[in-house]
Amino acid sequence: MASEFKNRPSVILEDRIKAVTMRKQGKTLETFGKELNRAISCIKRIIERYNETNSYKDRPRSGRPRISTQKDDRNLIRLVNKNRTESSHMLANQWKLSNGKSASSSLVRRRLLANKLEWKFAVNKPRLSTNHVKARKAFCKWQIMASV
Repeated sequence: MASEFKNRPSVILEDRIKAVTMRKQGKTLETFGKELNRAISCIKRIIERYNETNSYKDRPRSGRPRISTQKDDRNLIRLVNKNRTESSHMLANQWKLSNGKSASSSLVRRRLLANKLEWKFAVNKPRLSTNHVKARKAFCKWQIMASV
């Protein structure tokens, strides 16, 4: 349960249960705040949240949940490394076949950018023609003769 604030450590479940049970026993906020090494405002917030929800867990976070898991993202990276010339639309289709979740090509591009990969269509290098190969061999022979 990561905290939404970077500087504030999250309160573990055991501390939340202790705080609520101590409060039910009639102890003051200061006494079990010191015992749990937490601020009084933190203890107060835990108790208020428990009274509202009757649960020790965090409330659900706002925002749209992620479609893909980290395992799905690693699978996408494997697909990209397998064929660098594949377009993002084709990668999205292959990804759907592998994990069963439909994803747009823009999502594929975002995931690749997050992993420092390009989504752009990789260009195939032109192969050497027979004339190029002959010309390179002749040049290499000429270089060897010139250096001797």
